[in-house]
Amino acid sequence: MEFSKPIINIIQERISHRTYSGHSLEKVLREKVLNLLENHDLISPFSKYAGKARFRLLSIPEFNSKERKKLGTYGFIKGAQDFIVGAVEKSQYSREHYGYLMETIILGATDLGLGTCWLGGFFNRSLFTSKINCTSDEIIPAITPIGYSAQRTVREKVIRSFAKADKRLPWDQLFFEGNHSVSLSKEKAGKYSKLLEMVRLGPSAGNKQPWRIFKVLTRDTFHFYTINPKDGRFLQYSKFRPIDIGIAVSHFDLTAKELGINGNWIIETPQIPGADDLIYKITWNGDDKK
Repeated sequence: MEFSKPIINIIQERISHRTYSGHSLEKVLREKVLNLLENHDLISPFSKYAGKARFRLLSIPEFNSKERKKLGTYGFIKGAQDFIVGAVEKSQYSREHYGYLMETIILGATDLGLGTCWLGGFFNRSLFTSKINCTSDEIIPAITPIGYSAQRTVREKVIRSFAKADKRLPWDQLFFEGNHSVSLSKEKAGKYSKLLEMVRLGPSAGNKQPWRIFKVLTRDTFHFYTINPKDGRFLQYSKFRPIDIGIAVSHFDLTAKELGINGNWIIETPQIPGADDLIYKITWNGDDKK
């Protein structure tokens, strides 16, 4: 996917919008959004481990009056007239793959000046499943409204405040060197510090930032994990963590491409001291050229 400005700027600009103008996308922007969906290469670092994915733009006029009352956004989304809805074939890494692709599309929408908001739980999944003719082999992990953002309502401000939507965990809680007891400094991260910062800024379900990344001591290899909490307060987010790691990988990967940092992705479980309670996902092997 091509962007009109640096991906770093787009990632920094992207925020969740829950309040929209109530106007449908104008023709030119609609065509650009359709181009994002139809001409997207639909490839991620998880592609060879996951099934096919597809995306559609659905507009409110496509829903009848009864369906409109059953969209299931429960007041979290106001005024949205268009939604991006995707389906992915069931597989071990379907949600990670989907997370990467949807976030790339969302960044493309941000580049167009449009508002979006990840919705993983607050929508009528059966209704949207029917609308895009999902097969029994497909799932819809998440959707997003897309449109012209409007001034935030008091309710949205309360929701964002409660979810700590504008806060992010510090480096020393997310990135490590060698094992889980040694934090990775920006200095030690070197040219990868910008990539990791873009990961840190990524959206996640409940803003939990479940990714944990370990750099190998002697080379530019980064192992991506997610937390595996036993605490009941966080178990409700378990089905969203694979999507979140897909988002993290998209930020890392897209930034690497923009900065000309070469490497490749593999899935091969490493042995990381102190990471027994984490869930391994994927590894980046850099070319180690300084």
